[in-house]
Amino acid sequence: MGTSTLAALAGMGLFAIVVMIVVGIALAALVLSVAFRLAVGYMPSYLRALGAVVLTWIAGAVAMVVIGMVSSGGAGGFLSLAVQFLVGAAVVNYLLLSQNGSQIGFGKACVVQVIYLVIFLVLALIFAALAAVFFGGMLAHA
Repeated sequence: MGTSTLAALAGMGLFAIVVMIVVGIALAALVLSVAFRLAVGYMPSYLRALGAVVLTWIAGAVAMVVIGMVSSGGAGGFLSLAVQFLVGAAVVNYLLLSQNGSQIGFGKACVVQVIYLVIFLVLALIFAALAAVFFGGMLAHA
């Protein structure tokens, strides 16, 4: 294989990663909008939900780096999960407003986050089951 072939393969892999990130962010914003609708009673702007997802991911990454510096072992994993949840709830409370333009409150934002995580867990289980059936069928016929 020449270097141009390897460069083309690396570029295709990088493109696939970028597409997966963009689709993941778009899907996460849609799920957040649905979770907000279920908890608060109306659908927020999709662009605001998109901004909330991106800001949550950035703030969560910064928080995980800080937690990684100050903790070690298994407690750090649980602590980072809890911080990620609380950061997400704070961003939802700050960016996704009620119909009258006021904040929904941190408690209701936590409910939105719980619904958001449950929806994502169900989607992940469905995707894993489909992948297991698909790849299991491929392996059975090989």
